[in-house]
Amino acid sequence: MENNPYNLDNLPAVMREVRKKYGLSQSQIGKLLGKYDQKSISNVEKGLVRLTPQFCIRWFEICEAYEHIDLVHYLFRLHPTASAPIDPALNESASTAVINMEHQLEEALLSLKSLSKWIARDRPGRSAELPMNEIKQIFDLIAANKTLIYSLARNHGLKIQELADRWTRKAILDHVAMSRNEERQAV
Repeated sequence: MENNPYNLDNLPAVMREVRKKYGLSQSQIGKLLGKYDQKSISNVEKGLVRLTPQFCIRWFEICEAYEHIDLVHYLFRLHPTASAPIDPALNESASTAVINMEHQLEEALLSLKSLSKWIARDRPGRSAELPMNEIKQIFDLIAANKTLIYSLARNHGLKIQELADRWTRKAILDHVAMSRNEERQAV
């Protein structure tokens, strides 16, 4: 087995480690996951079972291991912006996360101004390399946002799913959210 934590082969060991850290026995997590007995969970942790993203995500949800859900997204390539997860130790302090977010926003704003100038100079038929440093600074906001949200969940009891549901309701009302399938077909 590779010594790379970002490898599907290592995921069963990571799942076992997270379960133990959360203080659950194999039987307990099996019951929380559904009708899985201790032997089934043991087989998962030994790598004898083909894992699905849904199963892994549910496992990590039970253990409130948000960064590990990000790991599942990355390993299974569930989204184009999925990247290596932030170290959970960096998500412990809400005050540090706020300072980090502020710093990342300032850097991203400067990069955004530079990117807008690059786009304004873009002309048909003229090929210029993407300003990857600027784009990377903007991409860093994804990790900074997650760090802040996860630390607020851990330190202040923020319910992430409730936040996502509130955002979704508002986005639907503001016509920002993707329309339902029936509405898209009618267009």
